[in-house]
Amino acid sequence: MNKSILTATNLTAALATSIALLLPATVLGHEAGDFILRVGATTVAPDESSSLISTVSTGALAGTKVGVGDNTQLGLNFVYMLTDNYAVELLAATPFEHDLTAKGLDQFGFATTDLGTSDQLPPTLTLNYFLGNANSAIRPYLGVGVNYTTFFDKSLSSQARSELAANGLDLDDSFGVAYRAGVDWSISDNWLVNVSAWKIDIETDASFNSALGKVKVNADVDPWVYMISLGFRF
Repeated sequence: MNKSILTATNLTAALATSIALLLPATVLGHEAGDFILRVGATTVAPDESSSLISTVSTGALAGTKVGVGDNTQLGLNFVYMLTDNYAVELLAATPFEHDLTAKGLDQFGFATTDLGTSDQLPPTLTLNYFLGNANSAIRPYLGVGVNYTTFFDKSLSSQARSELAANGLDLDDSFGVAYRAGVDWSISDNWLVNVSAWKIDIETDASFNSALGKVKVNADVDPWVYMISLGFRF
């Protein structure tokens, strides 16, 4: 055999052996009894709509509405595999802070657009179904469950306080349905990466006192929640 062919064959074999040594052994996916903790960046992006802003003295103000801003925080979720395919999952996070805005008040002689801010926590419990089996390193999943959102640290902006003589901002807590989708990719026996999303039904009645009397508005926040995270399975 040609010496150059032997050399090339030996180099190819050595390269293949080196690559094989660098690659992890077969990685197994989730199975019944596993606990999974995921931690990562979580963004709440409201897909909001609202009723008209109304006051006691004027009623509904045509052309007005409120808006809710996006926010990103550290999120975590905890998963328990009931079987190889079914799991329960709890979403938690550090508090999200959202900017609250008003639109359309200028036509009534008010320049106020910045209403204030509110923090919220959206604990969400879902039942998830994982595709594939315990031998699958990549596990897409779908889920459905319930969300409870509580609003706190509610504050009105200086603009709203000075122009509208606003005070006493209040937002009602919310219960709603949550839909879930994502995928886990196991990169070792214990570690995984995750990309996932929720669509959550959040509705709140907001109100505050003003020079015009009580101001009220109903808002369907209905956010998309996106998360990129690192998980540990044990």
